[in-house]
Amino acid sequence: MKQLLLVGSLALSMFFSMPLLAQQPLGFPIDVQLQAEGLDLKSTNTGNIGNVATVTLANQDRREVFCVATFVNGPERPSPLRVRLAPGEKTVLTQAFQRDIIRVRVMIECDQD
Repeated sequence: MKQLLLVGSLALSMFFSMPLLAQQPLGFPIDVQLQAEGLDLKSTNTGNIGNVATVTLANQDRREVFCVATFVNGPERPSPLRVRLAPGEKTVLTQAFQRDIIRVRVMIECDQD
């Protein structure tokens, strides 16, 4: 009897919490601005997991490049990420945030090393 009561209350709580879960956004938009004058670089993919934003950066140039990526979400202080990419190398840049995210802007500046 206790098990039936437990299963019933669990089902009811899930039933009433589903509309709340449906209203929450599953992700946030990530805008990428890539400045790589004369270099063959691509920002191939963006994504998010919880409050972590990710950007995949690929160096398709024949030269090694040095990039600085800054993730800006608004109220939090942006901290730049620095990465050196060899020719043909691909990397995933990530930034975790403490607050709820509405939108993230990522500015990536790359120069020949």
